[in-house]
Amino acid sequence: MSAAPPNSDHTAPVLDWLASELSDDADLELAALVRHLDELARPEISRNQFHRCVDLMQARALAISRLFRERFAGATLPLTVGLHRSATRLVSALGKIAAGYEEILAEVRHRLVRTMRRNPETISAKALEILGEQLTIAHLAGNTAPYEFWLHAHAFFLGSRSEVSVDAKPNGIPESTLRAYKYLLTFSATQPEGLSGHEINWLSDYLLVNAKHATIRLTAPAEAGLGWLWVDPDQDTPPIAINRRGPPAVDGLIYFTAEELARRSTTLIEQLEGDGPEPTGLPAGLQRAEIAMLLRRAREYWASPPHREHSRRRNQYAVSVCSGLETIWKMLREPGTARQTRYATEWMVVNESPTGYAIMQVTGTANDLSPGIAIAIRRSPEEPWTLCVVRWIRTETPEQVELGLQVLANTAKPVSVGFRNAENQRPMRPALVLPPIAALGRQQAILAPAGTYSARRFMLVSDTQRLYIAQGRLLSLDMQTPAIELFQYEIDPYPL
Repeated sequence: MSAAPPNSDHTAPVLDWLASELSDDADLELAALVRHLDELARPEISRNQFHRCVDLMQARALAISRLFRERFAGATLPLTVGLHRSATRLVSALGKIAAGYEEILAEVRHRLVRTMRRNPETISAKALEILGEQLTIAHLAGNTAPYEFWLHAHAFFLGSRSEVSVDAKPNGIPESTLRAYKYLLTFSATQPEGLSGHEINWLSDYLLVNAKHATIRLTAPAEAGLGWLWVDPDQDTPPIAINRRGPPAVDGLIYFTAEELARRSTTLIEQLEGDGPEPTGLPAGLQRAEIAMLLRRAREYWASPPHREHSRRRNQYAVSVCSGLETIWKMLREPGTARQTRYATEWMVVNESPTGYAIMQVTGTANDLSPGIAIAIRRSPEEPWTLCVVRWIRTETPEQVELGLQVLANTAKPVSVGFRNAENQRPMRPALVLPPIAALGRQQAILAPAGTYSARRFMLVSDTQRLYIAQGRLLSLDMQTPAIELFQYEIDPYPL
């Protein structure tokens, strides 16, 4: 008769699951991940057993997250109830693994027990990697970073040092930790809340390889140009652009710039827009023209982070909202308030400035929303529709959606445009003519669906009141998003 071993391994079910092949059923894998994480939190699990499982759980969680990425990226915001629940559970599970590393790091430092796998450098790098995935999934779901996310990220970065730096360079911080922390800062500096799901996925894969080219300093740069951002490790905040808000007069700040990444992206953009072969080694998921468009926008954020020119005023009043360029075009072609009302839903303005709004959903069900789409809003039926572009989307729950809008014009006229390109004949497409804005030095402009522009000259047709046909000449392409493009034009006095 044999007695049971006094220290039986309660992690056997967890280890058996971790040793099994990853299945294609993402929901089943996520349910198992959540269940086994709860099992590891039981009091009968020893610290050694817990430590042995964390690295394996980290690798498995990253693989499971990859199964969900395309599903989230292909969905429009707000996510369905089922997808939102999966995203919430996944973000929570990734956070629990990061918390496990935080506990291990505290124990290692307290006991002064270090091995090749149990040292601050290795622990911090793996923790920052899991935090990077957590931040990426949160933005794919339309959310922001979880509560105290940045406090944990800054603590892992600084906690990985094996020596105290006495100059500007982050001495003593291993390359793996620097690379993972640079990913977080660069990803955040690109303002992912303004990107589509497929753009977020591509950017994430691109930065995993290229974020190493960003620069981190532990002292203020001598000449803090427009591309520098600062981080206060004692605050639960992402990096803040110096040209948006200057750093406080406190010690211990971290300074960061992705200007080198912006320079490298310029070369890549030129290759993508040229006639040569497509550059190798780029992530999959976007077409050549889409990659160039994304990198142009990212380059602006990296080289010169945007700053707010006008302060936002809190407000609260209802507005009618019509979303999508084609829907706006159809609405403006139908005269009469009653007809136009059927295209609109009711939202609430929560703050505003001369150049933009933040609005929140009040009635109806918002769907097919994505950053970069056109939005028309008005306060009352007597007012004209104000044309905007969606700069960012936040959706903490499927029922609550908040949009950040940039004003493009206070009126618009529906037309049809077709570009003259002998190599690629395209049908006429719906578009909106926006009036000139003298204060911005902008001439007449056209808001058209993405992919409309293909040459310098185009045909413009208006038939709302009387038939009008003209040839236009493009002057400048001012804005491109996955949904729309905005370009200035003039009527060509010498049509071909």
